Amino acid sequence: MAISSQIYSVQQTDEWNTLTVKEVSKPTTIKSYASLTTVTVDGKTYLIGYSPTNAFLDFYEFTGSSPWIKAVSTKAQVGKGWDIIIPFTNGNEPYVACYTAKKGVFKLFSINDNLATSPGSYEFFRNHEPSLTQGFATVKTFTLFGNVIFIGYNFDNGYVATYSLSVTATSPAGVPPLLLTPTWAHKWAPGWTRFAFFQFGGENFFLKTNTDKPNVNIDHILDYLPNGTTEVATNLNDALKDAQSLDNVEPITLGSGNDPYFVTYMKKGGKATLNRFHSDCMGWTTVANLIVKPNATHIVPLTAGTNSFLLVQ
Repeated sequence: MAISSQIYSVQQTDEWNTLTVKEVSKPTTIKSYASLTTVTVDGKTYLIGYSPTNAFLDFYEFTGSSPWIKAVSTKAQVGKGWDIIIPFTNGNEPYVACYTAKKGVFKLFSINDNLATSPGSYEFFRNHEPSLTQGFATVKTFTLFGNVIFIGYNFDNGYVATYSLSVTATSPAGVPPLLLTPTWAHKWAPGWTRFAFFQFGGENFFLKTNTDKPNVNIDHILDYLPNGTTEVATNLNDALKDAQSLDNVEPITLGSGNDPYFVTYMKKGGKATLNRFHSDCMGWTTVANLIVKPNATHIVPLTAGTNSFLLVQ
């Protein structure tokens, strides 16, 4: 069943510490999903909706102006039971990675211009060190020196691992020519959540919150992946408003320069903020406060050209 959503335009202003945020639409096209993410296919931005009880991905084209959201009839088959859906681009081609925590299995499908997934998938899992794949509550991708990297984190025991994605010379018919290679594994403290990845000068950073022992950090992913990550700023819990009560934290880039910001959201009361990361990665400035739809499940950054938007679903 389709439910009411909100779309906000997010624009930079001449004032460095201010954003213009304006509601532009209340579409009722999008159904309710466990996962709602975005992917770019043939130059167009699409929302991807998935629920573990369904074997298909649903696509919605984001137009950036009226009618804003258009449902697409294509349904891409990926199978039931996935916990996390991660769209990404590799070699100018769109892909989607599906992950299940219990088995620790990744399946990677390519997406063609008609939004159909590849007949077969590249499957990856590891049940021995280095870089186990079981139990991740968070899985993200980022790029490093032009390569796609996967990172997974286990909320319960603090285990974290990265994997580098490469393209193989050949592959079986219908299976994407991909290869995931373990690059690093480590043990962090348990309890980290709400990861928001961003870049400065091509370097990778992420904001994360610990709800077991209240803390907020900004970390740097080191250029040589086997060296892992290092803290840039820590003990920021008091600096992030409602840090322990937030339901969503999402990164968003603005303008043609891809300036990094992040969005926070609380289901209770629909309180949201937009925040600009400082260039020294030691903190941020809150540049917009707004009240949006309460009890939303998803906060999804969207782009159309150089224009930025925010979907509240």
